[in-house]
Amino acid sequence: MTDPKLSELVSIGITTKNRWQDLEKTLTKIVEVGLGYLPIIIFDDGSDISCPFDLNAFDLAKIELKRFEHSQGLIVRRNQLAEVIKTKYYFSLDDDSYPVVNSLAAAVAFANTKEDLFCLSFPIYNPVQNRHENSSDSQQPYQVRSFVGCGHLLHRDRFLKLGGYREELVHQGEEMEVAARAFQKNLYCYHFPDFLVHHTASNEGRSWWRMDFYGSRNNVLWNDWFVPNNLKLIKQTRTLVSRLLLSLKVRRLGLIQGEIAGFRDIMRYQNNRHTMSFDIFNQWQDLPHN
Repeated sequence: MTDPKLSELVSIGITTKNRWQDLEKTLTKIVEVGLGYLPIIIFDDGSDISCPFDLNAFDLAKIELKRFEHSQGLIVRRNQLAEVIKTKYYFSLDDDSYPVVNSLAAAVAFANTKEDLFCLSFPIYNPVQNRHENSSDSQQPYQVRSFVGCGHLLHRDRFLKLGGYREELVHQGEEMEVAARAFQKNLYCYHFPDFLVHHTASNEGRSWWRMDFYGSRNNVLWNDWFVPNNLKLIKQTRTLVSRLLLSLKVRRLGLIQGEIAGFRDIMRYQNNRHTMSFDIFNQWQDLPHN
């Protein structure tokens, strides 16, 4: 059953690169769950080959695929998607993520009741690993710090007015960074537990070194940009020690290389500092993650 009003409020945005099999499954699941009537825009970030399957084979009302010859990364493409989408809400999915229950209308109805809403976070379940990547702490919606990139609902206009994601982060942590800026503008993220997203977390095209490196680097930058000055040294020291111990445990050098890169880049990106007051930071810390 379609909801014409929902299609005027929500567009689905997907970024992909060299994971056509995952994307094909995601589109199939979107149709199966009954959301195929929503506008869908897909940005291909420089895949080695063009789309190998026929998009017209899906029972989709409106789908647009734009292929870029040169890769600029997921963060850049998500910002560009937000610019071309015209609806109030931007339902962002990874190419290996898809909804498994059709309660998006309920999620949007809740979003519309929150005048301070920046983003809706959803429970994320990995059916391959049989575990939640983002679970719900309550059966009722509640406020959270941030959201998970593979499946969330952004208030598009507010996202753009904040300047979108920091493209200098390159990879990892962009959701937490933009959520912190929104929080300082009295715009908040909420978790909506009744809309489940599956994330199959394909390893194809993933670099674990890249994830370790930028995860560590961007954590250092986040601390510098937002943590109150009187807590910054403590926070950075704890982060460094935890990454060092994790690197020794898993024997992956990228964690430490990212830490070094983060400290090296602090002065380079000092203009991105939006230091929180002590009270605001405590309010932030008291919230569940996502």
